[in-house]
Amino acid sequence: MLWQRVTTALVLGPVALALIWFGPAWAVGAILALVVLLAVEEWTRLSALANTSWHMVFTPVAAALLIAAFGQDKDSILVDGTLVLGGLWWVSAAIWLRIYPAIFRDGRVPPGLAVTTGWLMFIPAYLGIMLLHGHPGHAGPLHVLLLLALVWAADTGAYFAGHRFGRRKLAPKISPGKTWEGFAGGFLAAGLIAVLGALFVFEPGRLGVAGFVIVCLVAVVFSVVGDLAVSMFKRQAQVKDTGHLLPGHGGILDRLDSLFAAAPVLALGLRWLGA
Repeated sequence: MLWQRVTTALVLGPVALALIWFGPAWAVGAILALVVLLAVEEWTRLSALANTSWHMVFTPVAAALLIAAFGQDKDSILVDGTLVLGGLWWVSAAIWLRIYPAIFRDGRVPPGLAVTTGWLMFIPAYLGIMLLHGHPGHAGPLHVLLLLALVWAADTGAYFAGHRFGRRKLAPKISPGKTWEGFAGGFLAAGLIAVLGALFVFEPGRLGVAGFVIVCLVAVVFSVVGDLAVSMFKRQAQVKDTGHLLPGHGGILDRLDSLFAAAPVLALGLRWLGA
């Protein structure tokens, strides 16, 4: 219901923003790890891992990887490598979207693939957000807010442009309501956020404003892939939501799928730009 969606947003939104802006790194990392673990649990149900012995491997290893990521030196080559792996996984997910439903065996994600998919969805996203927040001073919170603003602008722009101009289906087998016109509207809205950020808020890095905007827009494309990928898994599992933790919104994955896909790409791109 609409009132539930609004109430949840009004309660959790300010709390999240306050944590991002005022919270010390350890608090942000700990609470984010808890959120990711909740998403991990949703994934075990969505992919049917919860009904297999793989669950006993997947969840503890995911928790251990989050602990390791929390204490990892952010300048380590392991961080870059993990972010690259995350980005490559989302590229693979884009291919899955094109060949859906052929990727599924007997109607479900094969357990081994579900385990790998879960790790590559969540651990790089966690590292990406922590890397963005790790910039010195207020630059850290501002980089996380940039990520949120890009995803929000893309989602909002797509909604209004799709409703006004939507004709051609973006992924009819997966999410019939999404259109190419909506995608274009979201892309333009996020592009405006990126340009304003590069001109007035951030140091755009060694490639200037153009390079900064390109990195942001690539991250936006990945955010759309993340949204569609989770929609694909939900459709295959024949469920509407990944969970019921957030009244009116569904589960953690329902709300953060786009962010999980965009975070490692934005973090790695801005890192390479020196922005």
